[in-house]
Amino acid sequence: MSLLLALAPFVALMAYTQPFFDDFRNAYWTREHGLWGVQQWLFQTWTGRFTSTFFMTVLNPVTYGWLGGVKVVAAGLFVGLWASLAHLLRVLFGTLLRVAFSWSMAFWCSAVLLALFCNAAPAPFSFLYWFCGAVAYQIPFIGLLNFTALAVLAGWGPAEKQWRYAGWACVPLLLALVGNELTLLQALPVLALLGYAMPAAARPKWWLWAVVGGAAAALALAAPGNWARAQAMAPPTDPLHAYRWLVLGPRSLYSALLFMARPMVAFSVAAAVLSGLWLGYRHRGTGAGLVRLSRRGWLLVLAAFGALNGLGFVLFRYVVVGPPLTRAQNEMLLVLLLSVAALAWLVAQQLPRHPGRATRCLRSGTLAVALMAGLFGTGHVPEAWRELLTSAKPFDAQMKARFAALRAAHAASTFIDFDIDLTPGCDGTINGVMERYFEVPRVCCSPEAPSLPAPK
Repeated sequence: MSLLLALAPFVALMAYTQPFFDDFRNAYWTREHGLWGVQQWLFQTWTGRFTSTFFMTVLNPVTYGWLGGVKVVAAGLFVGLWASLAHLLRVLFGTLLRVAFSWSMAFWCSAVLLALFCNAAPAPFSFLYWFCGAVAYQIPFIGLLNFTALAVLAGWGPAEKQWRYAGWACVPLLLALVGNELTLLQALPVLALLGYAMPAAARPKWWLWAVVGGAAAALALAAPGNWARAQAMAPPTDPLHAYRWLVLGPRSLYSALLFMARPMVAFSVAAAVLSGLWLGYRHRGTGAGLVRLSRRGWLLVLAAFGALNGLGFVLFRYVVVGPPLTRAQNEMLLVLLLSVAALAWLVAQQLPRHPGRATRCLRSGTLAVALMAGLFGTGHVPEAWRELLTSAKPFDAQMKARFAALRAAHAASTFIDFDIDLTPGCDGTINGVMERYFEVPRVCCSPEAPSLPAPK
């Protein structure tokens, strides 16, 4: 119940989320270039993430004037993320490791990971509530989770369904590889582990994923827009740009250490480790078969773990010559929590059968419960509850009034002032986005402007 109380405010706040910035920009770009023309335009000028751009434009509810649609999408993606985590855990334990793992257990273990993530996420808004942010990071990550689950079923599942699973796995693989460069890199160690571990008879399926994924990734990476975006994010005038290769390793490590040094991130990772150890001891206590890794196996697992969690820092240190964007750090944290919990479960399988007092405490789950209780008292959870109870409804009313006034101004072609969350004056970026989407002459912000009336 405490886990559900921790997650409840984040889900409830989705009822008050509003479209923002790129949600509007992608909508009016689609209006200007057409449903299919905008795909080519973005591919040429800004990004090769052609699956993500399709979602951001053609499947963007704001494109069709349904501003409230972002609430439905936010809730749907969160449910999809929760279900995908549970599906992956159940497949890994039940199919690959042959350990009893019910849907109920998968549901609660996924809830632990999501609660720890929501409590410590560097920028929850851009991952959970911002439509374009969620599309760019949640959907590719959901794709990576489901590809991994389907790939395991294709290698170790029922023989008569393996090729069916292998074919279906291509769909989420494409979402992971071309939806975002970060998940593309994270998919590499996953594919490498699968290539090493899959039975010899299943290797043709791995080659299917390598060919399909390689072709799609090559197309996405070759997009002219990718290079234009990379130059815009870190232009050659940056004093460190020309020397980034020389300092790439140390600076990437420095970024990773700074990321891990954040108190809430460190506590969440520690709680994930303790949760993984507890689950590992629990499975041993039920008489489930032990999972033993050879020395070579451990080296591969640790190398994959390092690549899975480290390549993102390398990517951003190379492209922007700086730390990862906060919206990317959200996804990186969730990957870290999942992978450290899995690694801790494996460690618990290797420990002696007769543990000491500290290990018995871990086995009982006492430390994990205590640490999570402390986390939920200091992180985003209390902030989310406070925002839900005090400011969510007024914010929602303000935004509805803003959009109603803009629609009225469009119909009357009049000048309008705002006092809500816009750049003072008439020349701000968000002001311009509102002008273009609602097709009004000017959108200005004035501290002295009266409050907008509530829409009828």
